[in-house]
Amino acid sequence: MIVVLLFCAVTSVAAQNDSIRIHPDTFRLQDRRTTADIDLLLLDMVAAQSADIHAGDTIDTLTVAEILLRDSIRREKEEIDSLRAVNAALASATLRQSLGPDVQKSLVKDPEEDLREFKRAKRELRTPWRREATLMVQVTQNYVTSNWYQGGSSSFAGLGIAKGKFGYESERFTWENTGEWRIGGSTISADSLHKVNTTDDLFRLYTKANLRIVPKVFTSFSAELETRLLPTYKSNSRELKSGPFSPFRFNAGIGIDYKPVKDLSVSFSPLSYKVVHVMDTARVKGTDYGLKEGERTQHNVGSSLRLEYTWKPVREIAIETRFYMYTNYREVEMDLEVNCDFIINRFLSARLMVHPRYDTSVIMEGDKHAKIQFRELLSIGFSHKFY
Repeated sequence: MIVVLLFCAVTSVAAQNDSIRIHPDTFRLQDRRTTADIDLLLLDMVAAQSADIHAGDTIDTLTVAEILLRDSIRREKEEIDSLRAVNAALASATLRQSLGPDVQKSLVKDPEEDLREFKRAKRELRTPWRREATLMVQVTQNYVTSNWYQGGSSSFAGLGIAKGKFGYESERFTWENTGEWRIGGSTISADSLHKVNTTDDLFRLYTKANLRIVPKVFTSFSAELETRLLPTYKSNSRELKSGPFSPFRFNAGIGIDYKPVKDLSVSFSPLSYKVVHVMDTARVKGTDYGLKEGERTQHNVGSSLRLEYTWKPVREIAIETRFYMYTNYREVEMDLEVNCDFIINRFLSARLMVHPRYDTSVIMEGDKHAKIQFRELLSIGFSHKFY
């Protein structure tokens, strides 16, 4: 009778909670006759089940066992309810455990962040859909009086970043989508023509679909759209450097995506299409963006290489590297962007951004050859992630 009840209970509980199932060794219960023996066997089975479900994770089975002991079977007539309690206790216990090596490596203990990451990982085990969003608002301020002995100008600068990721991930097919909008501005008392100067303006959408050929190698299609949404002027000048959809860039490619390790992607597209468009050619110089004199749109067919890597030595530090190279076999464009985020707490972070680029099609006025372009930014402020 006990065996029948246990078998029915296990079947019922498994149907209610697909993510937590009692180990198949439940049938060994028929060889145990006492409640104490059943308790020990259940704990042994749950520990084995935990190891199977979370293979490679660092779940403290002793802690799980201690929690389960408080809810173990006390009388034979309570066996069905106790089996349900065992499953509930297991779920409660595992929520209090760290799920992987990334969670363990942290500079500061943060149980709430551990719980958030575990819930996110648990959700990803249940569904192939992925989503994540990041919001940053960072500011810097400087005040200098007119009689300061070293001179200088007062300034205020702000930077806002909104970034979202959405996609689908299965064993054979992955689909990644990323959207990003960066907007930054500053005030400089020495600039008498503009109260606020745009220092950073980027709107970017990126999508990539992969179909696995062999392990770690995928056929890939990718497309990227990048443009500006606000006008940017030179200091103390009415000359417009960039404006809404000036420039507008679009890249699409078909090729191979190689993913040797987690968070590393190397994509090569032997067939790549690139478009550069300047909407306001009357005020924006198209030659600053590789266009020829009098051109509004330029089309190119060539090859491209993209490398993306995210390294997290500890939870509080994330280094994102993005390298892109395109060539039409006459000209070469290379762009490297490295963002290092230092997380102080869940709502405060610092960011260091380094961004060199080289484009042989862009030769500035007064230069004979293309030169390396470079910018750097260090900021601190509000930051929060949404899962």
